[in-house]
Amino acid sequence: MPDIPAVPHPPLSAAEGRDGIRKEYVHLGRSDMVLLTSWWRREDGEFSLSARWPAPVGDLAYDQRMLTQTVRQSGLTIAHAAYGAPLSDHTVLSYFDFTVTPGFAVPPDASCDLAVEVTVKNAKKRGKKVSSLDMEFRILQGDSTVARADSEFGWLSTRVYRRLRGEHFNVDWNAWPLPAPVDHRTVGRSAPVEVALSAGEGPRHWQLRNDVDNEVLYDHPVDHVPGLALMEAAQQAANAALFPASFESTTVTSVFERYAEFDRPCWIGAEVLPAVPGETSVLVTATQDGETVFRSRLSGPCG
Repeated sequence: MPDIPAVPHPPLSAAEGRDGIRKEYVHLGRSDMVLLTSWWRREDGEFSLSARWPAPVGDLAYDQRMLTQTVRQSGLTIAHAAYGAPLSDHTVLSYFDFTVTPGFAVPPDASCDLAVEVTVKNAKKRGKKVSSLDMEFRILQGDSTVARADSEFGWLSTRVYRRLRGEHFNVDWNAWPLPAPVDHRTVGRSAPVEVALSAGEGPRHWQLRNDVDNEVLYDHPVDHVPGLALMEAAQQAANAALFPASFESTTVTSVFERYAEFDRPCWIGAEVLPAVPGETSVLVTATQDGETVFRSRLSGPCG
């Protein structure tokens, strides 16, 4: 199917949201989590955005959640502002891969400005509406590329999405049991509220915990476990599997196979895989009701 030309759209004004990006464009309820500050079109299918990250919490070189949020917000902004994806449609992620330059760090005590360059590799439509965008992302700190990402965003109308989700379309928000977190130090986080894992049935096995007080991952009520929450659980599982060694994931590939539901346990398992010398690789799998819902492979140096 041929690419869809981007629809004309005037620059967003500061009156429409914090520093020019409306929180509705990035599907957030809180303006303080909007990381983007501006966007513009360089040429057809090529876009640039600016982003500002808060200082990382604790002693992290950078917060992976800011990276994945930046990619997510960039894709959504381009989809809605440049390609006319309806704000009422429901977003579906198929995959999300990224690489980070080893040693990438942001200032520990101040906000950090970054640039994002987006290339739309393929755009598809259903009728007159955009149905999916396959995009490449490049994140720059100054003149240096510090991360690259690839992801495909898709959209479903509410009518189609309601039929797909069935009884899970409406969720009794925050009514599910919340198991106790594992030690936050073992998963590379600074506080228990940030921990996405609870003790499981054996070594390298955990239960996913969905703590809505973790506002970075749970900004507003949704009907299924957010994809970025599953990616954060994978990062934490890799850290826990290798603890007490330190692990820096520089290459991450993630595939979303099914929706993870809130109303029953979701299990997270980690397997340390053979890797090239000087690198460690961990395969993390999330299962629910005996079926795989998510897979992620994280690789990088471990010391």
